Amino acid sequence: MPLPPEPSLQTLAQLVVRVGLNLQPGQPLLVTDPYELHGAHRGTAALIEAIRAAAPDNPVEVIAADIDRLRYLVTTDHQRGFEKLVETNARRMQAHLAAGGAFLFLPGTHPRLLADQPADRLSHFELLKWRHFAPLIRKLVRGATQWSLLPAPTQDWADLAYPELPASERLSVLWATVFEAMRITTGRNGSTQVRPADAVIADWQAHLAALSRRRDDLNAARHRRIRYIGTGTELTLKLPRAHAWCTAQLVSKRGVPFVVNLPTEEVFTAPNRYSATGRIRLARPIAYGGALIQGVELEFRRGRVTLATATANTDLLQRLLSTDDGADRIGEVALVPGRAALNWGDRFHHHILLDENTTPHIALGDAYCFCTRAWFPVSVNSSQIHIDLPLDATVSLD
Repeated sequence: MPLPPEPSLQTLAQLVVRVGLNLQPGQPLLVTDPYELHGAHRGTAALIEAIRAAAPDNPVEVIAADIDRLRYLVTTDHQRGFEKLVETNARRMQAHLAAGGAFLFLPGTHPRLLADQPADRLSHFELLKWRHFAPLIRKLVRGATQWSLLPAPTQDWADLAYPELPASERLSVLWATVFEAMRITTGRNGSTQVRPADAVIADWQAHLAALSRRRDDLNAARHRRIRYIGTGTELTLKLPRAHAWCTAQLVSKRGVPFVVNLPTEEVFTAPNRYSATGRIRLARPIAYGGALIQGVELEFRRGRVTLATATANTDLLQRLLSTDDGADRIGEVALVPGRAALNWGDRFHHHILLDENTTPHIALGDAYCFCTRAWFPVSVNSSQIHIDLPLDATVSLD
């Protein structure tokens, strides 16, 4: 299995430690993937070791994924065993949070692991997961500590993302794409020389500052409506009076700034949950529960999905939308101000952290609590799910 270039990997680790997590002296770090594998994929070992080296004074723990066991639990419908696994990991994460630790999540590393499972089973196991994991996520979103999500290339992901390439080349190309998205290299497919870590971090600080200025301009403008227009897409939503545009850079309750996902190119807010009117057509699939829902078209009226179709996994789409009362409403609207400059954004990467940062998007389900200034945000959506939907569309505000 080809390893990523050492200088690029070291720079990525420095970026994660100094910008993404902003680890404080001696602060413990826990690395895992609680969303899909319930642990870190074995293919991320080189990245994790680079992060250890970049933070020699910080204890680094890893919850390792047992992929074979996870697949066995789901394919045999072993709900009790699955729930015990999730509960055990959630308790370990809660204890880590209580000790003041930070979290690094590495989702999307084995995107097709459960793709062959029935829709009702995937949906039920998702609900079991969120029963234990949602309370922790709510604390993290409210700034309990630093946390960040990162795309971590693996052979399993690379095989899905670049099927047209020889198998021996796929992982290297995926790593090059990630390095480019992280501003570690420039030019297509990371073909240029690796930039020094200090230059990369300075570039990221300037980029985050530019996003913050865009956020401030939007908040000063106090727009009342947002429209998405594209092929098969004509969607209008209202923005509440108390809406707040935000970036992925947050501040913990201890006053430590951090970035919740790398890369990040977006500015986002929460719309009025009752306002979505129109339709959307997704040019890219939705990844949910280990399966791909393809060819999705949705129609909205008075904020709610009134018609949903797909060319693949329609049953799973319907179950997703019926998760709870807020699952078929929109909780996030997002702009990507610099999308024209993204050389890596011209294909579907099978990873939401890359795909959502190349194009404007919305999200079904839960709104982020910090996207409103209202004391009682009755017009802001709430749900157990949050599913990002990248759109090939232009955006207008008025």
